[in-house]
Amino acid sequence: MLTQTDKALELAERLGGERDGEFAPSGVPISEIARNFGTPFYLYHGETIVGRVRRVREAVGTEVSYSVKANPSLGVCQLIAREREAGAEVASSGELAVALAAGFEPEDIVFAGPGKTDDELRRVVEAGIFADNVESLGEIDRLAKIAKAMGREIGVGLRINPTAQLMGSQMRMGGTVGQFGIDQAELREAVEKTLSHPELILRGIHVYTATQVFEVEPLLEHCRNIFEIALEAADYAGGPLEMIDFGGGFGVPYFEKMSEFDLERFGEGFRELLNAYRTDPRLEGCRFLFELGRYLVADSGVYVTRAVDVKQTRGKTFVVTDGGMNHHLTATGNMGQVFRKSYPLLNLTRMSGVPEEGVAVAGPCCTPLDMFGSNISLADPEVGDLIGVFYSGAYGFSASNLGFLSHPAPAEVLLWRGEAHLLRAGGKPEDVLDGQEPLES
Repeated sequence: MLTQTDKALELAERLGGERDGEFAPSGVPISEIARNFGTPFYLYHGETIVGRVRRVREAVGTEVSYSVKANPSLGVCQLIAREREAGAEVASSGELAVALAAGFEPEDIVFAGPGKTDDELRRVVEAGIFADNVESLGEIDRLAKIAKAMGREIGVGLRINPTAQLMGSQMRMGGTVGQFGIDQAELREAVEKTLSHPELILRGIHVYTATQVFEVEPLLEHCRNIFEIALEAADYAGGPLEMIDFGGGFGVPYFEKMSEFDLERFGEGFRELLNAYRTDPRLEGCRFLFELGRYLVADSGVYVTRAVDVKQTRGKTFVVTDGGMNHHLTATGNMGQVFRKSYPLLNLTRMSGVPEEGVAVAGPCCTPLDMFGSNISLADPEVGDLIGVFYSGAYGFSASNLGFLSHPAPAEVLLWRGEAHLLRAGGKPEDVLDGQEPLES
């Protein structure tokens, strides 16, 4: 198994390696990007994103639906929207707005997630997306009422919470009691209720039960189960389905003792399943899709922050940076992780330096929780050095509490075809006052 330092070096090499001892993704020195856009910032590598989308599509032989929640930056979404047979899965009206602005066609968008408001359902109907993946029997009725009032039809996917759990995953969202989906035991009722509303078009089923899945065989068995649920739904509907959304959840190996998800082995097994089932007349003309977010963009991103202080405390080296948990909650282990582990980190300024063992890397927030890691191997840390946190293309900017301590927000930069494009400018201290109204008396 690779150490975190080895993993970081490997990821850096994938993104373009180094020049004169400095990280230089796509040949562009990281110091140049920092000078132009300031620190901290998120850096996304466009070719890595596009390459991953194509690799997944070729491996599994289905459409790929990008889960916008992983990284809703417009430029990132635009790159994926331009890809053949790539759609979008959104979970809010804000994500729907991003997907449409990025160029995803409405017929390639599905909307999932519990707790959709009436306003969100109206926007779904107005946009005419392929399917609202409903999470309850009540949502079916609400959607039908709204569509009828608007004089429109809308596609429906039934998100099913299967009886069987998907084992070998790190977070389960199905096979248990929870807010996600319609219980498999209610499948017939859900189909019949959908068909009873002339405004609703039954597209098919959606099953998303887990994320961070690394074991291939349990995932293949899970997909076989989804095919069987789909055939059951088609029998209840009395006709073929138009969609099976298999969810996704392919694992990203953030930490030590984690290996890459074997996409090729999974793809080989899944294509065998697909070939066996797609000839069934109940699936004639059906669209098959995997919705993936983290797996498509995580390894494309690096969070870059600058060392503002390096100090020795009781024999321990502390590197304090200008960004931390306020910008990257997941990398500091504060997004519900039971065990806090460090992401792969590197001193981007001194790629060829000799690593000092046991360095603590902390952010600027006034809490001991603001720590990227307390036992990092980091080369010759000095004030002014640029520290890179890898696997930061997913759930970095979008999952962080950017308002904490009122520090300015980080910039977002996309490297594409050898050029750095600013996606979102970094904030300023006075931005904290935006939108606030002073007390007049």
